[in-house]
Amino acid sequence: MKKNLLLGMMLTFTLSNAQVTMEGSKLVRDGQTYKIAQFREVFKNPEAAASFQRARNNSTVGNIFGGIGGGVMGFGLGTALSGNKTKVTTAYGTQTVKQNNGGAWAAVGIGAGIVGIGIPFALAANKHAKRAMALENGEATAFQPHFKLESAGTGVALSYNF
Repeated sequence: MKKNLLLGMMLTFTLSNAQVTMEGSKLVRDGQTYKIAQFREVFKNPEAAASFQRARNNSTVGNIFGGIGGGVMGFGLGTALSGNKTKVTTAYGTQTVKQNNGGAWAAVGIGAGIVGIGIPFALAANKHAKRAMALENGEATAFQPHFKLESAGTGVALSYNF
């Protein structure tokens, strides 16, 4: 009985340390740290490697949309808040003219829309990365329906997500 218990504890310890995890932007397997680009060395399961590749692709697309959208928002916000006032000298004297910032605020809105396009890609990247690690670690990735408590207008709703 003691031998079986000892064997079970050793197997549990070994299996718990052989997991693939993410620490920040690094993959960790058996205590060794790998860069994200080295995922093919980390994932031995081909389905897990394919899922992690999809995660990387979605992450790249999401980062591109987020970067472009953030740049457009920053440009528009900087232009809108700069307080563009110019002094115009006419025959009747010097006047200060405030320029219209409507185009700058439109750029902020367009940038926010572009960032909004990138958000689903980032969420999909997270989902595929978690799925890849679950596949590699031998966890269940099958259909798992669940209940969720959400706000619905002025009330609360219980939804069944599948």
